[in-house]
Amino acid sequence: MNSSPQNDNLDQPVAELANLVQYGLTESVAARFASITSKDSDLVPGRVARVDGISTFVHADSVDYRAVSTYARIAHDDEFEIEPAQPTVGDWVLIRPGQNQDPDEIELVLPRSSLLARKRVQRGKEEGDEQVLAANISTVFVVQAATYFNPGRLEREIALVWGSGATPVVVISKTDLLMEDNDAPTEEEVIEQARSSAPGVEVFAVSGITGAGTDPLREYTIAGSTVVLIGASGVGKSTLVNQLMGHEAMETGDIRESDTRGRHTTVTRQLLPLPNGGVLIDTPGIRSIALVSGSEEALAKTFSEVEQYLGQCRFRDCGHNGEPGCAIGKAIKKGELSADRFESYKRMGRELEYEETKHNPAVKTEHQRRMKVIAKNNRQRSRSGKRKNS
Repeated sequence: MNSSPQNDNLDQPVAELANLVQYGLTESVAARFASITSKDSDLVPGRVARVDGISTFVHADSVDYRAVSTYARIAHDDEFEIEPAQPTVGDWVLIRPGQNQDPDEIELVLPRSSLLARKRVQRGKEEGDEQVLAANISTVFVVQAATYFNPGRLEREIALVWGSGATPVVVISKTDLLMEDNDAPTEEEVIEQARSSAPGVEVFAVSGITGAGTDPLREYTIAGSTVVLIGASGVGKSTLVNQLMGHEAMETGDIRESDTRGRHTTVTRQLLPLPNGGVLIDTPGIRSIALVSGSEEALAKTFSEVEQYLGQCRFRDCGHNGEPGCAIGKAIKKGELSADRFESYKRMGRELEYEETKHNPAVKTEHQRRMKVIAKNNRQRSRSGKRKNS
């Protein structure tokens, strides 16, 4: 392959895959591709741009592929280790082009630097598996509308992102609509709410319509970076995408007068090159946020102000329900810790504990026994309190 002048400063593995630079190619990924293709030159490197049912749309260096992934596996260093993989948007993959009438096949998926996934839920009931949303992402823009801010959901979204290995950034959209409603909170009040629900996370207020406040977001979209947008339907993700793209790349919906929320427009996850050199993945609206098993560290990071009091109680087995010497209760009484945040922490912790125990009959039985004891104690406290007040 002849190198063009614009590729003269690129490392050799990157220069040989120059077209993939616009899709987020980095030196480390290019080196990994080179190592694999040196052993099997028939394999073609690429990045998954969209998944449509049973086929996957992949950008490669010279052509694009629509491939199947029936036998895809993670490309571990140990060639004898086989781990099945379901490619998702953002994955770096190697395709074996089909011969004659055979389809193009995704054969290998490079190890993921990050993976955004949630537990599938349907009508309040778990489906029992995970939905993989995006891979190899550096930053996640967690979008919430200023006119419909939900602190409980934001806590879950932040935990979801921390668990992926990416960095969350909170984006409060539709700030222009606050001025149209005399009963709406001010922009500063919404920002303060967001900061309280996401301690230590950057918060930006923007208007996708006017573009106000979007410039700082471009700092996260430099070459080699991959940004994902997540949020409920109608919070203005597509409008924000158009601002970051610099043109009308995504269809947007009108605002409903009943609740000032937009209509759902994005129907599939897709990868889009940005003018600033990075890559953006837009996602359809997520109705509910349920954490996957093994998200304990993400929960601790999301509620770091709660975690600092754990282990400081007088009794090792303190249940934080009014026991003497409870550090949590003391912090809440002093106003050093939010009672609402602590309740959210406990609720999400119980969900994760259930996820860990549901497939182990013995552990599940013990968990259910402890939950019954806790419920009984709570009922007794409630009856005792009613007798004292009567």
